[in-house]
Amino acid sequence: MYLVVDARHGICYLVFTWEDPRKAGYVGQILDDVTLDYDMGAVHHWPDGTEMPEEAVGRSPNDPKRYQVFRYKKDRQQAGYEPVEGTPVVFGSWKDYVKLRLVPPDPEQTDDEHWYDYLDRLDEDARHRRLVTPPPAPPKSTAPEDVAAWVAKQHFVSDGSVREVWYLPQGAPPTEIRLLELNDLLAGPSSQAEAIDFGLEVEGAKFRLMIADITSKQLEEIKRDPSRLPPGWSLDESRIWRRGA
Repeated sequence: MYLVVDARHGICYLVFTWEDPRKAGYVGQILDDVTLDYDMGAVHHWPDGTEMPEEAVGRSPNDPKRYQVFRYKKDRQQAGYEPVEGTPVVFGSWKDYVKLRLVPPDPEQTDDEHWYDYLDRLDEDARHRRLVTPPPAPPKSTAPEDVAAWVAKQHFVSDGSVREVWYLPQGAPPTEIRLLELNDLLAGPSSQAEAIDFGLEVEGAKFRLMIADITSKQLEEIKRDPSRLPPGWSLDESRIWRRGA
């Protein structure tokens, strides 16, 4: 068997597969030729009035490639096995694990068919959410910051790829709203942020709404070199709104 330790989002899975994960394109660390003693019926059987099983994984002190799943930690200790942190899962292949367990999937470890299927389902769910999500309440006032916050909320609802909106008021004229939108799907490859001018009128107040779409990489470059911002823009005194916050 083969073992992959998949630790993501605070969860660790010990993925045991019969087929070599490299055949499915996995490029991470793999432990070859492992053996696993896992009697699922005995480990997970939980009669009324008994202690809940703990599913404790151990490694043999005499053979580092021999693993066993014990019903309780005390059983593992009594057997003299070394503790191994993680939840054991057994699959025929890494591709089977990816299809059933990786949500969201790892784009580097998922074949094109299943990756694009996932993106299609995500887009459909996002469209449905937009239909049932009420529009943001009107801005509290026509003050630029209130209008900027309202625009940010609108864009979070209408475009699921927008992760953050940065409001950059320093140096802006009173009727100009400058926004950086962190969007890894739409921003171009250029390292220089380019703003697009959108006209905006709120309760009779007219604004020049300037929006620059940037990627996460571009944002880090801008932090190191503010000259990559549009002329006259500054990150100083910026306000940041994040999706879901």
